[in-house]
Amino acid sequence: MGDRLKGKVALITGGASGIGKATVMLFLREGAKVMVADRNRRGIDETVAEGRKISRSVYGVAADVSKLDQISAMVSATVKKFGRIDALVNAAGVLVLTPEIEDVDERDWDQIMDTNLKGLFFCTQSTVRQMLKQGSGSIVNIASITGYQGQTRSIAYSISKAAVMHLTKVAASQCTPRGIRVNAVAPGLIDTPQARGSSQSAEALARGAANHPMGRIGQPEEMAEVILFLASDASSFISGETILADGGSMAGGRQV
Repeated sequence: MGDRLKGKVALITGGASGIGKATVMLFLREGAKVMVADRNRRGIDETVAEGRKISRSVYGVAADVSKLDQISAMVSATVKKFGRIDALVNAAGVLVLTPEIEDVDERDWDQIMDTNLKGLFFCTQSTVRQMLKQGSGSIVNIASITGYQGQTRSIAYSISKAAVMHLTKVAASQCTPRGIRVNAVAPGLIDTPQARGSSQSAEALARGAANHPMGRIGQPEEMAEVILFLASDASSFISGETILADGGSMAGGRQV
């Protein structure tokens, strides 16, 4: 157990699985009080039950971040339970594979953008309103290596993540002078349920590992450590930045 977030309150969207869940567990081990938000109610219950083996200060709220009324209720529930929000982690996201540009379906485009971009923005907006009352806070957005690359497996996903990185800079320009830091993490290929399910097969992940400079793909717990750094006072002089956490895949040599 650590104390890097002792006494802090964190709201983590997408907290029922993958990077979000790993972040919940790490934040609890570091002394935070955590509200787990997700649209997967069963996943919330499982994450909260697992989290309570670490700390009793973890609760859940069901929320689809593509719905503005549910975002407002999520933030209100967190403030009602804990009195404040010191850190927001925008980890909720969807990845739907899309065909070539001429065949992209409007429904797929909207689903991705409504969650990854619109939802992230309005989660940020609603939480900023609370943080302004407090005079402090830290927001960490989850972007992606695909926001840097011309990644073709999902054009809408890649565009949404590039937009998240720019949103991070613009939000930081407005919020930093008022005591709120805004940063992002751009993961490379990470072993999550989404990567193994909706986006890729286990075979595709194995190929990614074989072609990676480190000879492996990343783990959610490794991303959680970067998120913790940005959410904590250890990064007190950092705002408006996106940390690329890809294991060196964009540095040269073998590519994922």
